[in-house]
Amino acid sequence: MNEELITIPQMADRLQISRRKAYELKNKPGFPFYNLGERQMRVAWHEVLEWIHTRKE
Repeated sequence: MNEELITIPQMADRLQISRRKAYELKNKPGFPFYNLGERQMRVAWHEVLEWIHTRKE
């Protein structure tokens, strides 16, 4: 599968939320992110969408 990895600020832009809120999401238990080194975090866009959809209220 070809996964699109994006930065936390890019995720914030796509979700139309603040960067601060995006980093708060990243810190929630079970949030899917990849730590590629110091200050090099990435998320797979499709995993973010799946994670959000499984937590709908």
